[in-house]
Amino acid sequence: MVVVVVKDAGADELIPVGLGRAVHFVRRSEVRYAEAHGDYARLYTDGGSHLVRVSLSALEEAWRDAGFVRIHRSHLVSLAHIDEMVVESGRCTLRVGGTPLTVSRRNTGALRDRLLRGALPGPARRSQGSRGAQNSRGAQGSRGGRGTRGARNPRGSRNSRSS
Repeated sequence: MVVVVVKDAGADELIPVGLGRAVHFVRRSEVRYAEAHGDYARLYTDGGSHLVRVSLSALEEAWRDAGFVRIHRSHLVSLAHIDEMVVESGRCTLRVGGTPLTVSRRNTGALRDRLLRGALPGPARRSQGSRGAQNSRGAQGSRGGRGTRGARNPRGSRNSRSS
């Protein structure tokens, strides 16, 4: 079956889904999240799930402006359907329609920024400032913090003795 995305008169897209010999149409606005299955994607809605012959990367590109965001290499989520975001021990999990979905470490910062930018009042400048602070902390964390590695570095201790 070849998947063709049909745009109706409104901004919502219709996705044809094969159900036996019939073709059923699912509205993009009804899709809570999509999960990768090789060259296919499984679309999850209130009414169940539907397998379509389109890659998650293609959906991500086509639906980015419609409020869908990649949270993991295998999941694309509609921001409108996120019920809860839980950050525990540095790991982020979303609850979408009662289903917990893990956010990859790589996508956590961008997702948090995007969710908070939409929820917080005030100019966009405020969210950019907080993002800059998070980036600088993340960079320090990846280097082990300021000054802590130098104190444990054997070469540094030899240099301090020789002078």
